[in-house]
This record gives sequence, C-alpha cells and structure tokens, in this order.
Amino acid sequence: MVSRFAVKGPRMPVRLRAWQREALDKYIAADPRDWLECATPGAGKTTFTLAVAAHLWQTHIINRVIVVCPTDHLRTQWIGAAAALGFDLRDTPNSEKLPADAHGCVVTYAQVAQKPAVHAGRATSHRTLVIFDEIHHAGDQMSWGSAVIDAFSGANRRIGVTGTPFRSDEAKIAHVRYEDVGEGILESVSDHNYGYADALRDGVVRPVTFATYSGRSTWNDSAGEEHTAILGDAELTKTSEEMAWRTALDSDGEWIAHVMAAAWARVNRLRDSGQIPHAKVLIPASNQEIAKEYAEVWTQVTGDAPAVILSEDAASARKLAEYRDDPEKICAVCVRLITEGVDVPDAAVLIYSTTASTPLFFAQMVGRVVRARNRGERATVFLPTVTRLLALASEMEEQRDHVIGPPQEADPLEEAARERSEPGPEGQGWRAVASDAILGEVIDTYSEPAEDGGLFALDGLLTPDQERALFARDEKARAEQAKAVASARRRSRAAREAEERQERRDDLVALQRSGGSVYDEIDDPHEMRREISTALLDFARDHALSPQAAWGQLYREIPGEKNDAAPMTLLQKRLTWLHRH
Repeated sequence: MVSRFAVKGPRMPVRLRAWQREALDKYIAADPRDWLECATPGAGKTTFTLAVAAHLWQTHIINRVIVVCPTDHLRTQWIGAAAALGFDLRDTPNSEKLPADAHGCVVTYAQVAQKPAVHAGRATSHRTLVIFDEIHHAGDQMSWGSAVIDAFSGANRRIGVTGTPFRSDEAKIAHVRYEDVGEGILESVSDHNYGYADALRDGVVRPVTFATYSGRSTWNDSAGEEHTAILGDAELTKTSEEMAWRTALDSDGEWIAHVMAAAWARVNRLRDSGQIPHAKVLIPASNQEIAKEYAEVWTQVTGDAPAVILSEDAASARKLAEYRDDPEKICAVCVRLITEGVDVPDAAVLIYSTTASTPLFFAQMVGRVVRARNRGERATVFLPTVTRLLALASEMEEQRDHVIGPPQEADPLEEAARERSEPGPEGQGWRAVASDAILGEVIDTYSEPAEDGGLFALDGLLTPDQERALFARDEKARAEQAKAVASARRRSRAAREAEERQERRDDLVALQRSGGSVYDEIDDPHEMRREISTALLDFARDHALSPQAAWGQLYREIPGEKNDAAPMTLLQKRLTWLHRH
C-alpha cells in the first residue's frame, strides 16, 4: 500500500518569509553537507528546514528525512508541520522497522542515545537528510552528543537549527564547526543568522517589555539567623542576592502574589483592547510542588483556575494542547515543558518565577512569548530585579555564538559561602520569612538607540516611561491584595506545621512508651543536625523566641560541644529535648 503522502510527494511551502527565502537561496548556492541555522525563537525555523528538505527531495539529492528533537511534544509538532507539506514522517520506536511507505521519521535525542546503531542504519540505508532541532542539546561529551555523532556521521546531509546557539557548559555541539579565535578560545560558526533584532524589524516577533520588580526579602539561614535584603541593591553580595531572589519567589510571600496580580491586569488589558484577543500567561516553576503552590496563589489572586502542566505527567501533552487551543484558558503553570520549541502563539505574558538564569534558559523562556501573529502585538515579561536577569534583558538583541574558553577554576571562598547559605536538596538550611514587591524600571526592546548601540524605535508603541506609568496604576491595591493573600497562606502554613509538630510529639511519646526510639533509623550525623535545625525553628516559633535565643537555650539545657562537633549521643539528647518542649 502506498500512502497518500508518497503519491503527492513533498512540496515547498506556499509562502516563505524574506529571511527564509534568503537562507534557502544561500543554502542552495553553497550545497553543503552540514549547515547550522541560527534563528531567534518564533522566527519560523521549522518552515525553513522543511523547505530545504523539499528542495533536496525534489532534486533527488535525498529520499529520506530524519528529524531529531528534544521532547515527545516537539516530535508531535514536527510530524504535523511536515504533513502539511506532504512529508509522511513517523514516530517509529527503536524496536520497530521504519515503514517502507514513510518519507522518514521524527525521533528524540534520548531515543538516539538508546540505540545509535539503529538510527545509523536508518540514516545510511537511504540518501538521508538529518535535521537536528535545538541542536545545542547535542553536546558531544554528553550521551546525546556522542550518540548523534555515532548515528548520523554517515548521513548525506545534516542541518542543525536552534534559536539559542550556545550551551551553558564547555561541551562542543555535535556536527557544528568551531573556529579558534585565539588564546585557546573556540567559537561556533553558523552558516546563516537571523537574530531577534532582525525579526523585530520585520515584524516576525513581538517587542518585549520587561517590567522589573524589586522588594524586601527576609529569610533565615541554616543557623536560624535572620537576614533582610532589597532585591536590586547594588551592595548585595552574589550569595545574598540569590537568597533574596529565592525568598521573593516563595509561594507564601507577597512578592509573587503582587506580580501575579500585575500579570493578571496586563493579560486582561491585552484581551480587552483586542491587541491579542486570547492572550495567555506562562508561569514556570522549579519543581512540581512549587508549581502546584503557584497554581493555588494564582487562583487566590485572580479567581482564575490555571492549567498545571508537568513534564512528568503522562497527560502533559493533552493538557498543553487544551491550554493552547482553548481561548478561555488564560494561565499555565509549567515545569520545564515550556522552555523551548513549544508553540503557544497566544502566550504573551511571562512571570520569570524561577532561579534558573543561564543565557540559554533565559532566551528559551522569553522565546515562548515573542511569537507574533499580527503587527502591533507586544510581549510582557515580569522580572525580579536581579543583576544577571537585568543584564540578559538588556542584551536581547545580541546574537550569541557558543564560546568555549580555557578552563576556569571556581573561587573557593565564594563556593564556601554558597555552601553555607544555599538550601540543600530537601530545602534544609534556608527558610523564607517574608517578601514584598516594588515596581522598578521598565526595560524594552524597541527604544531609541543610544550612542553605544542600544535598540531601535518602533512606531505606535509607548515609551518606557509611559509603560511604567501604565504598570504603576493600581499598584497600591495590588500590594494590599498580595499582603492579604500572603498573610492567609502563612497562617494556613503555620497551622499545618503546628499540627505536624504535635503529631511528631505524639509519635515520640508513643514510641518511648513502647520502648522504641524515633531516632533508631538515623545514623548519619549530618541528617541528625538537619533534624535539630528544623526542630529548633519550630521550638523558637512556639515560644516566641528568635532563632539565636532558641539556640542559646538549647545549649544551656543540654550542654556540651556545639552541634558541628557533637557526638551522636549528644545530638540525640538535644533533638529529644526539642521534641519534648
């Protein structure tokens, strides 16, 4: 049986954007085996690569297409986009043979890493074009990169495409050419670039307004000592800024509730004005637990129930499609799933609610809200006033290459300070106390150029000062609402923790009566010290003491070495005393 796709055959897109036509002409003239296309998120990289594939197919240079992409969701998107141009690409698993009537397949980097020999066979049994979507994932020292080299070194043609042509580590990207630019530094070489500034001028992407929010953050460190800092304070150390930032993003604080209220006002203004009738909000979270908490805060602030889309959830693809296609759905809280490639054209507002801050992650997140459908649209990103994020926002127009420099050693003093201050894997060593939000400056990507370059103006858009004045409306009401929401959440958390403490005490009494010990299974001094730190904060809260005063009382009641040098028997006595009181 011959598929209907095979009968009609692949065809060129009916209409190409100017940059896509220019890049295609350049590709045809060069006739290369390898090509690296760097185009800003939202520019239309998929259409360009399928146009190249159609040209190579129609000229009989290839008779198979293999697309390699990062996620299952992107695999589904590629199959649909290819079908629109007559390509029948399948999601054939490694355990099955690629159907003879298919034009090729779409696989993930993980699939290739599992069975590189299978994909090498698929690539060399035909005249094959391999398309590497988001090729920066293929670091050649990592399992994905090594597998990509093993599987596709024998392919006739290869095209790498990415909107973020750089990595956060020193690994080379597979099948990408590097040049030595001196002093041991290697720089990736792309064959065609279409940056954000180019796309902005052409109306392909939306201009971005960054609304920055500062505020006061208060937190306790691992020793129970309380610290307060202002986000954006130029005198902050790197560690203090990170702790203040982490505190601002706490789901029970005022900062996140205030910013959600501002994002709600913004998205409704876009909808009510008709600028983006079905505008949507994206809220990234660091993990599943925080995602669920953010969803609760969003509902408490706005009355709107958001979609919670977790990459670990088997139904994530369905939930994402429902969110994307339903004009009534406004907000989605996601973990990792929306970082790159996912197409939600109505997404126009982003709350940058994660502490990830590499240039790669930042570009991917902002890239989710810049895809334009019509002229006059704009995107808004709500940004904590954090030095690294402000620098990345100001550099939006810059085209980056992947630069590999000579190895650098970490500063041991800075690493030691970070180890003392940062929370551990279970969140030990840090506890948010309170936060508030203050509207800061507005950064845009379409202002008049400064003498040192800067960005350019677009007609019909407000100036940064006008934008800030617009954001500033109702800030007092938002602050009051955020305070009420955060206060209610903190009361609820305190009641929940008090109940948990009482349950632990009841368990301890029951175990002691039965002759057992609640510490029988704790044989690690580090774990015991963490338990003491947690119990001491509970004790301090129950007795209205500062953490420092609570430590002092503990050492008076159970004297001996400080916890860092205390033996397990002494640590057990201290923990027992805390649980009893």
